[in-house]
Amino acid sequence: MTAMSGHVATAPRSGPTPRPPLTKETIFRSALDLIDAEGMQALTMRRLAADLGVEAASLYHHVPNKQAVLDGAVGVMRAGIVIPDPMPTTWRDIMEVVFLAYLDLLVAHPHVLPMAARHLDTDPAEGLPYLVATGLSEDDAVAVWQSVIAFVFGFATFATGQIVGDADHLDAELASRMRHWDRDTAARAIRALLAAYDITHLPEG
Repeated sequence: MTAMSGHVATAPRSGPTPRPPLTKETIFRSALDLIDAEGMQALTMRRLAADLGVEAASLYHHVPNKQAVLDGAVGVMRAGIVIPDPMPTTWRDIMEVVFLAYLDLLVAHPHVLPMAARHLDTDPAEGLPYLVATGLSEDDAVAVWQSVIAFVFGFATFATGQIVGDADHLDAELASRMRHWDRDTAARAIRALLAAYDITHLPEG
């Protein structure tokens, strides 16, 4: 029998997959993933560090505290909002499409709802000053903003089951309809809220 000679190629050894570098962005995204999966109460600095494969102390090289992580997670969520391009031109249409887009975002991230209305320094624009600059009186601008925000967050809360409506006393067909929170219903309600207000003066300039 003749022995085979020569170099026998072997597959390269595979080591552990390198983790992405730890940055604010990876911390915030991981925090949002954790909140989405298990709820706000699951987010601790120790648990977040474990998910990222680092010690908790490593997180504090990038963020000062848990509140900064929560703000960052909300910011990452908001960055996922899908706004039509081109945007509408009237203030009512702009408000409608923006708030409907935010409703979609809230429904996709129901566990973030308790913090989703907070202001962040990274927010690109403020809606209330926009309404005043558009020509609404300050009283009307505040009323519009409060009304639409309250409606959108309330609708999202019911639509995601964070609050369960009592429909068991209704007949089966009506109860089934009450348990379904339709986006078109939200759009009609937002339009009705916006129709109650109008520009009181033309902005200067």
